Amino acid sequence: MNGWVRVLLAAAAAATVVALSTASGSSAPRGIDDDCLACMCWASSNCSMPTQVCKMNSWGEVCGPWAITEPYWMDGGRLFGDFYRCVENWQCNEDTVRNYLKRYVTNPDAKCQDYARTHAGGPLGAWNDGTLSYWYSVKDCLDYSIFTPPTV
Repeated sequence: MNGWVRVLLAAAAAATVVALSTASGSSAPRGIDDDCLACMCWASSNCSMPTQVCKMNSWGEVCGPWAITEPYWMDGGRLFGDFYRCVENWQCNEDTVRNYLKRYVTNPDAKCQDYARTHAGGPLGAWNDGTLSYWYSVKDCLDYSIFTPPTV
């Protein structure tokens, strides 16, 4: 399946979720809590601004304390108007992650697992087994209180 087909399927799935939650009259999602967000940061980078803000891995470039990609940043609102400028700034990173998750996690009963797996795997990440290892790292952080909240 080529990339455009995956993008179209993801968009269709997201639209279906929005339509179903609107039709059922359910309330808006509560949003991600600070502990979950901090543990996602910890699982992504030990919650520190990387010395080299961006790094290349086997599938592409990730940047900042939450290891975001440029397409993730775009979906998160294109804050600061420039990807590299944003990922060098703590608040811009956090706001991008919050915006991205607000956009794609539409279940009003969403839990940290839904947010973490969506962060790691994209709009359909909560249902992708490939995001479980990231979730387990976030869960360990929550269970054992091993996170350090980000500092600006």
